[in-house]
Amino acid sequence: MSAGNLQQIGERLKSERARVGLSQVALADACGVNRGTLATWEKGEQGASAQILFAMAEQGIDVLFVVTGKRSNESEATLAPAERALLQAWRESGDKGRALLSAAAEVLKPE
Repeated sequence: MSAGNLQQIGERLKSERARVGLSQVALADACGVNRGTLATWEKGEQGASAQILFAMAEQGIDVLFVVTGKRSNESEATLAPAERALLQAWRESGDKGRALLSAAAEVLKPE
């Protein structure tokens, strides 16, 4: 794998970590490594193993996107914890709750 590919993977990993709302320390802890190791992956200096990518996927990281630049189908597995909580709230709420969530979504849409 070329250095350019590792750098692109690192940039996508950093963006995914931000998307799911995890700090470097939190994601490193979830992967069983230290923050410095995660930083080397995000800088594109090294690549993560399949075992680490699996741990990242469990945190909501879209690993297909990190590795290839192509988004996996939007599924619950690729949602950040806060996104997953909103989806669960939608599923568990009645008509009034869904109306409230829909109204909030409309307000949050970019103009």
